[in-house]
Amino acid sequence: MNPLRPIQTKLQGMPTPLPKRHLYGIILLSGLTLTTAVMMPSPGELIEQPVRISIPASLNLPKEPKSQVGNTEFYTLPHDEIGPVEPVDALDVIAAGEPEWQEYVVQRGDTLSTIFNGLGLPLATMYKLLEADKERTLDGLKPGQTLSLLIDEDNLLQEFKMQQDVLHTRIFSRSGENYQSSLKTEESNWETRSLRGVINGSFYISARDAGLSPSQIQRVANLFQWQLNFARDLRQGDSFKVLVQREFVDGQSTGKSELQAVEITNKGRSYQVFRHEDGNFYNEKGESLERGFVRIPLERNMRISSNFNLNRKHPVTGRVQPHNGTDFAVPTGTPVLAPGDGVVVKAVRHALAGNYLVIRHGRQYTTRFLHLSRFLVKKGDTVRRGQRIALSGNTGRSTGPHLHYEFHVNNRPVDPMQVKLPMAEGLSGAEHRAFLARVEQYKREFAG
Repeated sequence: MNPLRPIQTKLQGMPTPLPKRHLYGIILLSGLTLTTAVMMPSPGELIEQPVRISIPASLNLPKEPKSQVGNTEFYTLPHDEIGPVEPVDALDVIAAGEPEWQEYVVQRGDTLSTIFNGLGLPLATMYKLLEADKERTLDGLKPGQTLSLLIDEDNLLQEFKMQQDVLHTRIFSRSGENYQSSLKTEESNWETRSLRGVINGSFYISARDAGLSPSQIQRVANLFQWQLNFARDLRQGDSFKVLVQREFVDGQSTGKSELQAVEITNKGRSYQVFRHEDGNFYNEKGESLERGFVRIPLERNMRISSNFNLNRKHPVTGRVQPHNGTDFAVPTGTPVLAPGDGVVVKAVRHALAGNYLVIRHGRQYTTRFLHLSRFLVKKGDTVRRGQRIALSGNTGRSTGPHLHYEFHVNNRPVDPMQVKLPMAEGLSGAEHRAFLARVEQYKREFAG
C-alpha cells in the first residue's frame, strides 16, 4: 500500500490557488482601506467641528404645502412663525400671581412666634396681628387648632384665620400696613334628643349611662330640689326622661346643649318640669319651681355655731337677750350672697354689729348681715339672688370670725332655717298661654 495516498487524496480536494493578478488586487485594496482609516478624523472631532453652511436671506416658499399623498416629502414652518411649543394660557398667568392658602395645625409647645419663624414670616407681621387682637384670642393657642394663612408672592400675610371652636373662627384681614379683626360665626342647627333611663344604683350613674353630662345631671337635681331629695327619695326602679337640645355645625357637635324638659317617676308619681323661652323652668301649670330665696346666704353649707334663739344668754355680756339670727362659723373673707332679689337699704358701720348690711325684698321681707369685713355693694344698689354682696368678718362686738344672718317678715325676726320661703313668681297672660302650648309639644315628644 502506498503511504502517500491519503495525503494526495486531501490535496486533490483543496481549491486551486488564485491567479497572481487576483492576489495583487486584494493586496492593493487592503492597503487603500488601511490608509483611509488612518487618515479619517476621530468621532469627537466630527462633533466639535460643525459644518458651516450658508442660507439665503430669503426663501421662496410655495404658498401651499405639497400634498403628502403618495410621497414622503414634508414641509416645516420656521420656528418664529409657529411660536412656542407650549402656549401660555392667560388664566395660568393670573393664577401664578394669586396668593395661596396654607394650613398649619398647632402642635404641643408651639407659640405664635415659632409658627411665624417656621413659615418664614417676619415677626413684625406677628406684632401687627397682636395689636389688632383686642380680644387676646391669639394668647390661647391650643394643640390641634387649625391656622389658615393667605400669603402672597411678596411673602405678605394677607389674611389669618384661627378656628376657636366648631362654631367660631377669628379672622385677621390686612388693611394697608395693619390688620382688622373680625369673628365669623357658622350657621348651626339644634336637634332634640330624648334620653331615658331607670335608676340602678345612684341617679348620677344612671343618668350618666343614659347620656347626660355631669353638668346636666347637677342641673336636673337643682330643678327638683324643692320637690325631691335625690339621695333619700329615689329608689331602685324609678325612671326618668330628659329632652335635650344639642347644637351642630355641618353634623359636628359644638358641645353646647340645653335641657328642655325632665320627667322623673318616683314611687309611681311623676314630677315634670319644662323650659320656657325666658330660660327658666316651670311645672306643667306654669308655676315657678324655685323659691324666691335661698336658705343659706353662702356659696356652700357651713357649720352653724349659734342658732336662732329668743332666750339666748349673750356670750360676751352674759345677759339673756334674744339672738335674732343664725351664726355661721366661717373664716374672715368668706363671700356672702344675697338670699333673694332686693334693694340695699343700709350699708353702715355699727359699734356693736360692726359692718352692717340690710336688704329689702319687696314689701314683706328684710334680711340683715352683721360683723362683715367688707361691703361689695352700697346703699341703693339693686341685687339679684346669689349675687355676692359682702365678705364675712369679725367686726363689732364679736367673739370670733363668723356671719350673723337675720330674716325678718313684716319687720319681725324669724328663724332663717325654719321659715317657709316664698316661691318665685310664675307665668301669666300671653306668656302663660304660649307656655302651655309648648308643654303639650314636650309631652308628645316624651311619648314618642
